[in-house]
Amino acid sequence: MQGNTPVECEILNVIQGAGIWPDCDDKTQLLQAIETLITGGGSGGGIVTGSEIGAVSAFAMPTPPTGWLVCDGSAISRTEYADLFATIGTVWGAGDETSTFNLPDLRGEFVRGFDDGRGVDAGRVFGSSQADEFKEHFHQVGILREVGQAGNNLSIHRSSGSAIDQTETAGGVETRPRNIAMTYAIKAFYPSAS
Repeated sequence: MQGNTPVECEILNVIQGAGIWPDCDDKTQLLQAIETLITGGGSGGGIVTGSEIGAVSAFAMPTPPTGWLVCDGSAISRTEYADLFATIGTVWGAGDETSTFNLPDLRGEFVRGFDDGRGVDAGRVFGSSQADEFKEHFHQVGILREVGQAGNNLSIHRSSGSAIDQTETAGGVETRPRNIAMTYAIKAFYPSAS
């Protein structure tokens, strides 16, 4: 199929570049082609940063769009998801060690940037996890005792030493900053235009 004007030719090039065979009866092909090219499908290779195979994104919906898989630690096929396997390999798990590999499991996790020699989180291996931890610190609590009373004046001194007040505990079952739950998903494949 050929266009009669430069604009028609340009539109046909976009549609064909997305791997879609032009159909005069389908009035949604340009939109399909643009969506395919934006997400990295077709011969254009993708024009949006972050949509590369292996990219992880947070989504504001529980189920990610086509082409993305929830980062839930699942073992998936090395052949069905060959491009993703070529990109991340077995960093997140070797699956059955033959025909599957694992996705990262980011459910309920905070993601921390890989230190890669900076020294803030020294010694970390890419893809490794850490348990929660508090930085070492000290709380000084003393007992207030009545020393003497002269008239209406009461003298109170803070006692130092080993005596410690009984205190109530407060808090929950974990340490966490304020947060919002979203779905982490990994770009696994480029959907084909239908």
